[in-house]
Amino acid sequence: MNKITKYLNQHIDGQVFDRPSILRAYSRDKSVIEVTPRLVAIPYDTDDIKFLMRFANDVADKNFKLPVTVRGAGQSKTGACLSEGMVISTEKLNKIEEVDEHARLVRVQTGVTLEKLNAVLAAYNLCLPLKTNEKQTIGGLISTFPTDSYAKKYGSIFYFVERMEIVLSNGELVQTISYTPHGLKNAERAETLEGKIYRGINQLISENEEVIAGLSGELKTRAGYSMISQVEKKDQKTFDIMPLFFGAEGTLGVITEVILRVEPIPRPAKHVLATFPTLEKATEYMKRIAKLEPSVLEVFDTRIFKIAAKHGKNLGLLEPLIDKGYYVLVAFDDSFFTATKKLRQTMGIGANAASISAENDLNSDDFKEIYTLVDCYLNDENSMERPSLVDDFMMSGDGLPKFIEKVAMIEKALKQDLPIFGSFATGVYTVRPDFDLSDIAERKRAMQFLRYFGKIVRECGGSFAGGSSEGRVKGLISTRELTEHEQKLYEKVKKIFDPNGFMNPETKLGASFADVVRHLRTSENQGLK
Repeated sequence: MNKITKYLNQHIDGQVFDRPSILRAYSRDKSVIEVTPRLVAIPYDTDDIKFLMRFANDVADKNFKLPVTVRGAGQSKTGACLSEGMVISTEKLNKIEEVDEHARLVRVQTGVTLEKLNAVLAAYNLCLPLKTNEKQTIGGLISTFPTDSYAKKYGSIFYFVERMEIVLSNGELVQTISYTPHGLKNAERAETLEGKIYRGINQLISENEEVIAGLSGELKTRAGYSMISQVEKKDQKTFDIMPLFFGAEGTLGVITEVILRVEPIPRPAKHVLATFPTLEKATEYMKRIAKLEPSVLEVFDTRIFKIAAKHGKNLGLLEPLIDKGYYVLVAFDDSFFTATKKLRQTMGIGANAASISAENDLNSDDFKEIYTLVDCYLNDENSMERPSLVDDFMMSGDGLPKFIEKVAMIEKALKQDLPIFGSFATGVYTVRPDFDLSDIAERKRAMQFLRYFGKIVRECGGSFAGGSSEGRVKGLISTRELTEHEQKLYEKVKKIFDPNGFMNPETKLGASFADVVRHLRTSENQGLK
């Protein structure tokens, strides 16, 4: 590695490291695994990435194993940005290149975080309306493709990306274009990797129309490359490979720059919090509220806040806690009069709730503290950390009661509480088990839990990778959701983009229990989760 490091440093403006202390700093993300890379590359520009990819592709062509993984801010909860080979960090690709406030377009490098982007856009009264981890980079949001809490109203990251600049596996730089049939024929004629990709994907779509038709519409899973269903729009007579990169987790290419469509900053939301003794009553309430099209509609098991209370947190309007039940949080960011009207309707619909409170000047701080209290639960002082084994799975409202019954059985078996929280509007939920990863027996139990939990999600009609792409950890379970035809289709997609198979090969279709178990970390991640 020392010779490779010197060679690469001679040919790029950025830096490549093989120092153990630096490698350790890039060996973790927010998942339950730890993988130490052999090299860490920090490119300064797109030309650096082109060279690094050409090098990695050349050595892969000579059967030298140096897998490459792209890393943004290291916020993946599934191990998707970890590698035993070379980690390419986009931390220096963090420029906001151009803002067109009149067209509401912004051109950014993919290492820009959501927090930084929205801070700059605020000067133009614009924003990228995603309610998700603001530490994530734009490239990370595209690669992990989360269904955020605002997605039902504003749409996920997919609906805001106009164009991408991508470095392919052989170092070619391409820009995604929505081709007409005539333009597609011209693109297919090129004797480049880009031309081969257009020929290959077009042929795949033609040969697998029935399989792809089953993927179209509202996605049930982010596993594999299910966004292939969005590549060809027959009604519009367009063909664009850009959708394939959503949820691809760096397995198809390195996204270096994007053009985003942005929106005016939403009005300050008006909130309502209602309490229900049973999930059935909460679900009935949420189904009615969903018709009012709230910007946020979330549900929390009250046991989450009991943990916060034990640590002395001031619960404010969450007092008094009921022993067992559910909080439902509703938010409207419509115009003043529309939001006020919907607020009154929400209060009326919740007349039979155990308690219900609307936001006002006196309690607005209590509403802001709800997510802080959830963080307190995730970082319980007794366990230090509740690992993110089963975050962001998808479950329909109709399947939720049956799912909760089955989770109660796991709670008895494990002798620990497994309260659920998430968005009823999008159907994406999280359950955080409490395992001590420093203990061998506990790590085995964690893997057993992962398998069994995935099974009950499927039995209740849900999707394990429904709320974000699968990475290494969730990929162990989500591949079982795929049909044989879907799996073969996705394997061919991967082969077309990455003929030498060196781009993040341990994620998605390449995830294995042996790999994950071997890399399970034995100490806590620090900080909020």
